[in-house]
Amino acid sequence: MTHFPRLAEELFTIRDWLRFTVSQFEEAEIFFGHGTDNSYDEAVWLVMSALHLPHDTLNNFLDAVITEQERKHLAHLIEQRITKRTPTAYLVREAWLRGFKFYVDERVIVPRSFIAELLDFNEEGEHGLQPWIEHPELINSAADICTGSGCLGILLANAFPDAAIDVIDISPDAIAVANINITNYGLQEQITTIESDMFTALAGKTYDLIISNPPYVDAPSMAKLPTEYRNEPQLA
Repeated sequence: MTHFPRLAEELFTIRDWLRFTVSQFEEAEIFFGHGTDNSYDEAVWLVMSALHLPHDTLNNFLDAVITEQERKHLAHLIEQRITKRTPTAYLVREAWLRGFKFYVDERVIVPRSFIAELLDFNEEGEHGLQPWIEHPELINSAADICTGSGCLGILLANAFPDAAIDVIDISPDAIAVANINITNYGLQEQITTIESDMFTALAGKTYDLIISNPPYVDAPSMAKLPTEYRNEPQLA
């Protein structure tokens, strides 16, 4: 049995912590489905984010010795990931979707919608919403229903920079998180948050484009999912 508090006295470099974390994740058979699909990538994400280091600088810091306080912090996060199956995104307060970084916590589900891929433009200027939308420059208004963290609304703003975006959610907690992300990207002038049960508070509003990733997993199905998913808000 691993004694996590002792780790701060035994592991000193980032290389040490990565090796140990991968081994622990493999032994514990945790589930990967909130941004990674294997133990190594999950370990890199947790360790580098917990130390506030860019992920793409890993090789520069592999043999860096970390402080005692940092080691204790890492030991705590790894313990939570394994014993409580808390998603790494919640532990390090961040998630990534299509290369965009978002703040997340237990008030929202971890971003992972395939809709994000539809909002991506290739080198030829084509996007996944074609042929339904042939002229993206004509999109003046758009809405993201059940926005959660606001991630899809922010991707909408990136895809349609001239459009006014509304992001809607029934949860005031989700709206609070969405506002954090909107502020982080400096999009307060383009994106408006609305607390509403679907279209209830949208009377009289019309949009050129509406996207939505609403809750779709029923209780019996939810009970069969890995614990990581059941640690997300049930309302979502």
